[in-house]
Amino acid sequence: MESHKRTLARSITYRLSAWLLTILLSYMYTGNLSESTGFSTFLHLILSLDYYIHERIWMKISWGKI
Repeated sequence: MESHKRTLARSITYRLSAWLLTILLSYMYTGNLSESTGFSTFLHLILSLDYYIHERIWMKISWGKI
């Protein structure tokens, strides 16, 4: 079992690396760093919210719990 701090650190570093990758890929497509950063930031905020909601729903489902 890991600490809450470690889980939080892993979550932050994962989201940061995914955010930077999205900036890079969208910059390669658009050639505009400002648009790429804005798009990536918006996308990852929405994805974080989606993940939170998804996890909260799964917490209510008893299937597969021991």
